[in-house]
Amino acid sequence: MFSTELVNLFTWYQLGPPNLRGAGSTFSLLTMPKRPQVVDDPRAPWGLISIGVAAALWSVAAVAARGIFDRGLDPLEVAAARSFIAAACLALIPSARRKAPDGSPWAVIALGLSIAIVNAVYYSAIARLDVAVALVIQYTAPALVVGWVALQKKKPPTGEIALALLVTFAGVVLVSGIFGADVGAVSLSGIGFGLASSVFFATYTLLSERAGQAYGVFGALLRGFCAAAVMWTVFLAFRGWPNALFESVNIGPVLFVGVAGTFLPFIFFLWGVQQVRAERGAIAATSEPILAAGIAWVWLGQTLTPIQIIGGILVIAGVISLQIRRKSVVAIEV
Repeated sequence: MFSTELVNLFTWYQLGPPNLRGAGSTFSLLTMPKRPQVVDDPRAPWGLISIGVAAALWSVAAVAARGIFDRGLDPLEVAAARSFIAAACLALIPSARRKAPDGSPWAVIALGLSIAIVNAVYYSAIARLDVAVALVIQYTAPALVVGWVALQKKKPPTGEIALALLVTFAGVVLVSGIFGADVGAVSLSGIGFGLASSVFFATYTLLSERAGQAYGVFGALLRGFCAAAVMWTVFLAFRGWPNALFESVNIGPVLFVGVAGTFLPFIFFLWGVQQVRAERGAIAATSEPILAAGIAWVWLGQTLTPIQIIGGILVIAGVISLQIRRKSVVAIEV
């Protein structure tokens, strides 16, 4: 799960608002093409493949995280490690380190706090729910952003958008497993963490705008993850050294979650969305929960009930509908 720039609502969900692009950036992947993309662009298939690779990496990382949680690792310690690793990787990008005289430290602190919280509740949800269920619930973040924008503008959403929102949240109810199941068998705390991850992910995307205006996409992410790392350092100072993270059996999976599950997907996704139309990229990105369900089934033996599958389909359909109906360019893992 972690934060990247797109050219539609899903981009907003994964990386943040449009301003995160940073027009002054020198890193080629951050410069969105000014000319409209064409349907028959020969690079389009490679763009879709690149987006698919990003979705696959995010999915595998989520399943890998659940695997190490099942071995006894604390989700909060893994969330902390993810911030440290992501910050170190982002620091390798020259444009991310550029100075911004107009930057606000308070915006960076707010962004860092939101990154720390969203990762904490996201991993707490994965530790308690099936991976696909946690992802689908968090996937409602774009719908929450749409609802928030409607409240800010004091203008009710159109009938089509209202229907998409209704379908999305109805899908969450079904995928949660509460419907038609023994409530005692459902992790209510897991669902609560999942809903919290969706709320904080939406909050994170909105908070990222101010930092993105000053620092650009990767600059904002670098500073945000660094701020989150500082906050996790304070947390760990009181809690104690996370010895389990450094056990030989856990080092590889934890590094994978930080590098292949955070940093690399951003690169693949940013490049991919430049090669295809916004709506096509958004639809391709919705493969993440589907891939996660398949990987979790093979790797962890997790299965979904028919009702949960229907709920997942409704959530994905609702999010796609919101994405392809949004005409303005918007954008932000964790």
